[in-house]
Amino acid sequence: MNNKMLILLAASILVEGCASTTTVAPPVVREAGSVTSITFPIISDQWSEGKVRLAIKNKNGCGEFGGDILPETSNSDFSGEVDGNQDIFFDITRTEAKSTCNIVGTFYATKGNEYTLNLSMKNNQCEIFLLEKTPKGVERKIKTYPSYLSAVNNKKVCEEKNKLY
Repeated sequence: MNNKMLILLAASILVEGCASTTTVAPPVVREAGSVTSITFPIISDQWSEGKVRLAIKNKNGCGEFGGDILPETSNSDFSGEVDGNQDIFFDITRTEAKSTCNIVGTFYATKGNEYTLNLSMKNNQCEIFLLEKTPKGVERKIKTYPSYLSAVNNKKVCEEKNKLY
């Protein structure tokens, strides 16, 4: 009987020792080319305010914007991740002392690539600049396409104006 008690005592100490051991989850390691990121330069002497909203284009050629994804204050550019290999709608607004730029558009986000989306004012005209960088480091400017935002709810966005209503 003493042997059984010793075995039970040893087993309970062993189990207690295992239960109190904390394990740290390994960091998430993503395979190169598995993440699509979009960066929005928001630190600038030129711009005082801005907002960015994103939506995924559905099979009907429309999407729905959520809220502003930019932080209220930031000391650096803002980056976010999206699922790649699909069309992404964007609504980007920047305000300077005398004028406001607002552009709604779409582009195809390739899985694994990194994008930098910038809005600027040139000769009193709003200009969008989208730079794509591949996992191999190749950079190029890519085209964005105009999209249409619903005046009714300010959330629905479509690639064709007649699909809004």
